[in-house]
Amino acid sequence: MKMTAEQAHGFAAAWYGAWNAHDLDGIMALYAEGIEHSSPYIARYTGDPECRALKGKGTVREYFARAIEKNPTLRFNPMHVGVGVETVNLVYQRMSGDLAVEVFFFDDAGKVVRSISHYAERGE
Repeated sequence: MKMTAEQAHGFAAAWYGAWNAHDLDGIMALYAEGIEHSSPYIARYTGDPECRALKGKGTVREYFARAIEKNPTLRFNPMHVGVGVETVNLVYQRMSGDLAVEVFFFDDAGKVVRSISHYAERGE
């Protein structure tokens, strides 16, 4: 899907709104059934030190649910929306003060088919 600035900002508002409200259904409504998600934090929440990526909406939903449960103060403060040809990246500050960047790839229906999380720990 070719992404417009308007679509990117609409996605960002929905994504931040759902995460900051801890609305798991709202979060998952943004993702396609075949979502592939990678993050350095996956191993922390799955208990598998080798796991770096998840596939499928059910699996990603379980991971996001654990992240919300373990982080009751979870909040993402928007800093920047980057618009690519077929991607959007969101730059934000996490509740811990750490900087994060999420890159999202979309299908033709506007649902996220791949997301990649990046984090900078404090002091880096």
